[in-house]
Amino acid sequence: MKDKRKFKRFSIDLSARYLLEGNPEEWKGCSVINISREGIGIEVYLREKIPIGSTLKIEIIVPTKEEPIKTMGILVWIKQVKEKMDFVGGVKLIKIDSEEKWTLLDYAYDTLSRKGK
Repeated sequence: MKDKRKFKRFSIDLSARYLLEGNPEEWKGCSVINISREGIGIEVYLREKIPIGSTLKIEIIVPTKEEPIKTMGILVWIKQVKEKMDFVGGVKLIKIDSEEKWTLLDYAYDTLSRKGK
């Protein structure tokens, strides 16, 4: 099967939390498991599926920064992880500060470089 992605994905493992639009006080935990120039992959620790098309506010904790990186995205796909009760999904970023995006990409690239050594 041909990969239709526009940009290379970098594996990453960062703690994060998300807020589903319409639930102003219900932040829930997740992990960012990969990143590209246009989107992120997330693993959500839930026993219920988030509807595709949902808008998510996401705060990502990067060890090299004091404050979390704040972004917003739209869930474009989601599937259940068979071994767990968790879900994995893809989020297309619609709002992120360009410097913050480069911070994430640089962190992912540095992590990849360290693993290769």
